[in-house]
Amino acid sequence: MERGNAMPIVAFVPSGKKTEVPAGIRLIEACRLAGFPLPAPCGEKGLCGKCRVRVLEGEASVDRRQIACLPSKLLALGWRAACVAEVEGDLILADPDESRDGVILTDFMTREARGESGLWERDIVLPEPSMADQRDDQTRLFDALGAVGPRRKDDPFLLDIPLLARLPDILRRTGFHCRALGLGRRIVALRDSSGEWRRGLGLAVDIGTTTLAAALCDLADGRILSVASQANPQAVRGDDVISRVDYASRGPDELAEMRSLIVKALEELSGAARREAGCAEEPVLVAVGGNTAMNHLLVGASPQALALAPFIPAFMGPLALCASQLGWRGAPPPFLMVVPNVSAYVGGDITAGLLAHEVHRLGGNTLFLDVGTNGEMALASGGAVYACATAAGPAFEGARIKQGMRAIPGAIARIGLSEKGLLEIGVVDSLSPAQGLCGTGLLDAVAVLLGIGIIDAGGRLLDADEARAANPRLPQPLLDLLHNDGGGPAIWLERPADGGHPGVALTQRDVREFQLAKGAVAAGVKVLLEVAGIGPENLDRVLLAGGFGNYLDPASALAAGLLPAGIDRERVRSVGNASLAGTRLYMLSEGERAEAAELSRFIKHLELSGRADFQEAFAEAMLFPERMRHE
Repeated sequence: MERGNAMPIVAFVPSGKKTEVPAGIRLIEACRLAGFPLPAPCGEKGLCGKCRVRVLEGEASVDRRQIACLPSKLLALGWRAACVAEVEGDLILADPDESRDGVILTDFMTREARGESGLWERDIVLPEPSMADQRDDQTRLFDALGAVGPRRKDDPFLLDIPLLARLPDILRRTGFHCRALGLGRRIVALRDSSGEWRRGLGLAVDIGTTTLAAALCDLADGRILSVASQANPQAVRGDDVISRVDYASRGPDELAEMRSLIVKALEELSGAARREAGCAEEPVLVAVGGNTAMNHLLVGASPQALALAPFIPAFMGPLALCASQLGWRGAPPPFLMVVPNVSAYVGGDITAGLLAHEVHRLGGNTLFLDVGTNGEMALASGGAVYACATAAGPAFEGARIKQGMRAIPGAIARIGLSEKGLLEIGVVDSLSPAQGLCGTGLLDAVAVLLGIGIIDAGGRLLDADEARAANPRLPQPLLDLLHNDGGGPAIWLERPADGGHPGVALTQRDVREFQLAKGAVAAGVKVLLEVAGIGPENLDRVLLAGGFGNYLDPASALAAGLLPAGIDRERVRSVGNASLAGTRLYMLSEGERAEAAELSRFIKHLELSGRADFQEAFAEAMLFPERMRHE
């Protein structure tokens, strides 16, 4: 396939896309150039193999890093870790799996917003300029608005620069007869007053580290018209917050890239939601709830100080600005609001979640958990609300697990025991063969193996002889699943099969990654309870938010120690995408915005990194509870 000194061509099938690239470029960059942005959970360090692509024809480099992060069977079938494999000549690649976005949670429990939205609209006729009336356009607009509605002299109107820049054209194009839409003191839109004009659409967006979810609403009555979702495209620079903060802190170009990625994604979400709802008009308002780092990257604020003690954000919020200031290309650009953060690692997504479910108003003791790439949690007790964040890492999203994956077709999402004591697996889209393990499957696997004694309290995955000694009643077919994968003990969850299927296994390293993640969450919960002076048995309710929290089995969470012993299982419930629910309320109501701002200041943030009690709790939480026998 070589063509002399010509640059190599990387082609994709069946899409037919192709791109010319320099020799030596990594496959991950070639895929991006062709419009296939691959996730890089390990920050492109060649550690996880999750960015793998399949080479159908041609050669791509294989080195020790490939051998370390991909099973030999996959390498033999042409799979390569794209972040380390280099283009050596012309290549034909299989289109990267477009289903890898997985199941994204857009369901949420909603309530009616309290109070008015604060939106107003006014028809105004401005006197045209003349030699006798040379007022500037902005003053002319403000004076006309003041004439048709009350306005205090000490509470002037505000006009953001992007709208101010278009003001001369708008006024002259409309013959100085237009309609203004405002939010509080701000004028957010000016349009031709002729014809019918609805108050407009609003887009509420939950910006998660891994996924984005949006709800398109009618601002006049709050109705949800459609929902849309997609993966967070910033994953190309790492699956976790710290990797992205590190990348964005390298310089202004990298920071601008991260901002551009998320703003473009918001525009795509807006388009998808409007197509689903059959709405042609652009949203007037966009409200965003995200963790503090995601909010910084959205507005292009340097996140560097977030990763360095004493962990100081550039802003806490709330923020409000014209979206064109962030590079939004739609016309007219919407007015964008950001739900206020609580601290460097407790963000607006938690403020929104607490607001949605009125956790601070419920009375009694309520634990709110949003367990994902970041372990953010809050406890309302005794008239106070305490919150903290732990570095859970992306294990619950399937990252850093040898055969971990998102909840896409082929992911093992459920594991239990049959009546004969054998493993039973549930796969996302049962028609697909098992290809890997997602977060809920990982949790179930650990809980089941703990219960039958194949994993001990210290997290060690036993070999067949040790497991038989620990539990003599284990059936031989189950013991036969235990093996050594070359790097240590492992157990097949789905055996390899003829035809090249490599099987799906849980390894000792996977169990250790799970211990780190669940230990961080469990330790954070313990500190919150101790600060509030209550025990797990005193909790009146436990609310699980986010994708992982929504789909996990509470029994597995208790058995594995993710939730502390003593919690009444009947008091644990999932609440869906609480961040999206609260962000919608924030968008719809001036009263909800005021309450969110007050709540973000009222919450007592606990910084765990310097607390000796957290370190002690973490060391203890790394151990598993005494096993619940299945014999």
